[in-house]
Amino acid sequence: METFLDEIKQRLSVFHDEFGGEEFIEDSLIEVTDRLFDVASIIYGQRAAGIAFDKLVSDPFPSAVAEFGWRRALDEEANGIYSDLPGGELLHDLTAYADYGVVVAPCRTTAERLQILSEQVQNGLRLLELVGINIENRTSSSVWRIVKKSYARWKLDNDQILNKDDLSLLSGLADQSIRNRLAGKDREIVGTTERIEASEALSWLVVQKNFVSSVWRYQDDNECIQYIDEAFSEPVFVPVAQDRSLFHPGLQKGGEYTVGGAGYEKTFTQFEDALAALQEMMVPTWRRPTETGRWMQVKGVNWVRMDRGELRTKPGCE
Repeated sequence: METFLDEIKQRLSVFHDEFGGEEFIEDSLIEVTDRLFDVASIIYGQRAAGIAFDKLVSDPFPSAVAEFGWRRALDEEANGIYSDLPGGELLHDLTAYADYGVVVAPCRTTAERLQILSEQVQNGLRLLELVGINIENRTSSSVWRIVKKSYARWKLDNDQILNKDDLSLLSGLADQSIRNRLAGKDREIVGTTERIEASEALSWLVVQKNFVSSVWRYQDDNECIQYIDEAFSEPVFVPVAQDRSLFHPGLQKGGEYTVGGAGYEKTFTQFEDALAALQEMMVPTWRRPTETGRWMQVKGVNWVRMDRGELRTKPGCE
C-alpha cells in the first residue's frame, strides 16, 4: 500500500526529472536583466552600467564574465541560472510547490515548511511586482505562471478566498471553462469569478485530472525524521550550494580540488585538506562542473551532515 512518503518521493523525483523541460525560467530572468541594464544605462550611462553588470554577474559566473562579458555569460551559463542565483533557486522551489504540492527545502516539521512557504510565496509576489513590467507577454511567462500558481495553492492550503484565475492555474483549464462552471443553475463551482471559498475550490479541484493535492504537511512523518536522525558510521559535515549540490570527493579536476573565492583560489590533492580549507572560509566556495562540462565556482549556503560512505558514491568517486 502506497504511503504519503512514497507519494512524496515520487513527486519529488518527477519534479527533479522534469524541471526546466518545457518552461525556461532562465530566459525570463535574462530578459529582466537586459531591461534593468537598459534602465541603468539611461540613468548612469552605458559604460558605468556595463562595469556594474560585469561585477554583478561575475559573482556567480566569474570565468564566463571574464571571457565573454556579462551579457553573453548569462547565455553561456543559462543552465546554471536557476541553481546558482537566489532568484533562480526561489523559482525552482516555487515550481515544486505550485505544480506538485511539495517543499524541496529540508525541514523537520510542518511549522518549518509553513514558514518557508510563506516567505517564498511572498518573495515571489514581490519579485513579480518589481519585474513584471519588464517581461514581455507577461501573463504567458514562466515566472508569472509559477508565482501566481504558487500563490493560488497557498490560498487553497491556508483556507483563503480564491478567484477564477486561481482555479484556472490549479486545474489547467482555460479561463472560459472556469467561467462556465461558475455559471447557470447547474454550476459545478459555487461562488463568483472573484470569490470562491477554499473548501468549495478544493472539493471541485480534487476530481480534476490535472490537479494534485498538497502533501507538504506530511513530509515530516516518522520515516522522514528517522532518516534525518539516523546514526552515521563516519559522519562528516560538507558545504551545500544553492542548487543543493555538495562538495564531495568526486570533484577533482586533473587530480586536484579547487576551493576559494575569485582571486584567492587554492588547490589540494587530498579531499580532507580541501574540506578543511572550506571549513575555515566565511563563505565556502569551490569549483564543480556544470552539465556542459564547464568548471565554475559555487558558494555554500549551508552545511549538511553526511556519512563518508555515502559521499564516496557521488559521481567521479570511482
